[in-house]
Amino acid sequence: MTLSLGVVMAGVLLFALFMPRGGGDAVKAVDTAAPVTAFARSAPFAVVAPVGLPGFWKATSIRTDAPSGASRTQTVELTIGYVVDRSGNRTYAQLNEGNASDAVKRILADRPVTGAVEVAGESWQERRDDAGHLALTRQAGDVVLIVSDGGGKGGASPADLSTLAASLRPHTA
Repeated sequence: MTLSLGVVMAGVLLFALFMPRGGGDAVKAVDTAAPVTAFARSAPFAVVAPVGLPGFWKATSIRTDAPSGASRTQTVELTIGYVVDRSGNRTYAQLNEGNASDAVKRILADRPVTGAVEVAGESWQERRDDAGHLALTRQAGDVVLIVSDGGGKGGASPADLSTLAASLRPHTA
């Protein structure tokens, strides 16, 4: 019995020695260039995308809802999630862009307009929920832009949301 226990313990020790360790950066950045270009090709509007964000902004997710060969009347949407990583103090920001008429209600529920702010010469609506989470929204023709703190714990600051909104430029393929 002691011998069996010793063999089992040796196996556990070997497993523990060769087990991969954490300690690396858990934030995995994603490349947004190709998906944004593909989205811009199929979107029935002129797409804007972030340009020149500081190095501590890391795109961590991107999702597009744009069927190839989308018609000019089809609804399409782009969502990019960012981690704003200032020396281990990580917060979250999100960009939504699309032509769905119900985008603000679907993404932000019944979050009311609580103010307005000018960012890079454009007027944005501020929308705060009861917990103080902030989203900036802007409608340009049929296009709805939403820059938000994600509505959860660890949301980006108002200054960071303004930085993201100010970085939006027409996408050139």
